[in-house]
Amino acid sequence: MLAAFFYLALIMPPEFSVTIAGLRLSLYRVLLLVVTVPLLIRLLCNTKQSVMIADYMIIAHALWVVLALTVSGGISIGVETGGIYVVESLGAYLLGRLTITCAAEHRALIYFMVAVLACMFLITLPESLTGVHFVRETARAVMGGPALPVIEARLGLDRAFGSFDHPILYGVFAASTFAATYYVLSNEKIGIRAVCLMGIVAGSTFLSLSAGPFVGLACQFCIILWDRLTKGISLRWTALMSIFLLIWFAVSLASNRTPIKVFISYLTFSAHSAYNRILIWDYGSAEVARHPLFGIGLGDWIRAPWMSDSMDNFWLLTAVRYGLPALIFLTLAIIFLGVRQTKYSSHKSQTNRHRMAWLAIIIGLSVSGITVHFWNALFAYFFFLLGTGAWLACPQRREIARPAISRHQMGKPRLATT
Repeated sequence: MLAAFFYLALIMPPEFSVTIAGLRLSLYRVLLLVVTVPLLIRLLCNTKQSVMIADYMIIAHALWVVLALTVSGGISIGVETGGIYVVESLGAYLLGRLTITCAAEHRALIYFMVAVLACMFLITLPESLTGVHFVRETARAVMGGPALPVIEARLGLDRAFGSFDHPILYGVFAASTFAATYYVLSNEKIGIRAVCLMGIVAGSTFLSLSAGPFVGLACQFCIILWDRLTKGISLRWTALMSIFLLIWFAVSLASNRTPIKVFISYLTFSAHSAYNRILIWDYGSAEVARHPLFGIGLGDWIRAPWMSDSMDNFWLLTAVRYGLPALIFLTLAIIFLGVRQTKYSSHKSQTNRHRMAWLAIIIGLSVSGITVHFWNALFAYFFFLLGTGAWLACPQRREIARPAISRHQMGKPRLATT
C-alpha cells in the first residue's frame, strides 16, 4: 500500500537523507517526486468524480507559494524551493487523497499508524528515561552527520526525539492518531482495548514534553468528551462554537491583551516560552502587515536582537513567508473539506465515526500549529492527513465500493413468496 510506505518513509531519521546539487533528498521526498505529477494527472482526468473546491484550494496554495518565492527571491528560488514545496504539500495531499478512498482503507491505515507508533513508544520510553537517543544516534553512527541539539530536560525526563528532527515534532506526530483510536479502532466504545490504544498515543505524546503536542491532544480529548456528553442533542456543535465565541469575547473585554495573545501565553510550558511566542506574534504580524501579498520569502524577518530566527507558529510563518493568500487558500481548503464531509457523511454511523476522527485530528493539529512550526517530514504528514479525509467528502467514492446492479437484474421479476 502506497500510503503505508509513505508513512514509513516519513519516520526515517533525517541522517538517511542525501544532498544532491544542494537539494536534500529524504526517502519521503524521493517518493513524492516520483508520484506527484502522475497523481495530479489522475485527479484532473478522473471522469468518475469531479475535482472538489478543496482540491483547487490546495493547488492554488502550492502555486501561490511558488509565485511568492519567485517575486521575493527570483526565478531560481521559485523553481527550486517552490518546487520542493509543491512536492511536499500538493504531492503529499494527493497521495492521501487518491490512495485512501473508503472506510476500509482508512481503517487499515490507522491500524498501521498506531502499530508503528506503539513500536516507536518501546524505543522512545527508554530514550526519555536514559537520555540516549537510540534511533538518531544509531543513524548518525551509520550515516554520519552533526550532533543532536542539546535540549533541556523537563519534569526530570529527557525529551524524546524518536526519529524526528526535534522532540516537538515527534510529539505532534504521536498525538495525531488519538481521536482515530477512539472513533475508528474502538467504535466509540470505552473498554480495555480503547484505553490501551489511547494510552499508547497519549504516552508517546507525553515523552516529547512539549506544550504544542499536549494542546493538540487535549483538543481531541475535549471533542471526544463533548461528543459523548451531548450525544443526541441537536445543534450541539453550534452550541460548542457559540461557547468558544463567548469565551473569546469575554477575554477580549477582561484582558488588556488581545485574545490570541492570551491563548498563546497559556499554550506554553513556561513564562519565558509564553513571552517569546507573544513577541513572535507581534513581530510576525507586523511583517505580514508590511508584506501582505507575497510575504518576505526566505528573507529574514524583523525582530528584537536577542530573539532567535525560529518562528514557532505554522500559520503565522506561512503568511510571513508567502503572503496572506497562501494562508487563506490553505484555510479555505480545510474548511471546505469539513463542510462537505458534514453534508455527505453525518447521517451514516460508520462514516460519521471516520469523519469525527478526521475533524478532531485536524483541529488538534491546527491548534498545535499556533505554537509549533511544521517542517520536513511533519509538514508533508500534515498535508497527507488532509488528503486522507477527502473520500469523506466524495459520495462517489463510497458508491464505487457498492455492488452494481445490472439493467438485466433491475428488470428481472421477483419471485412471489408465500
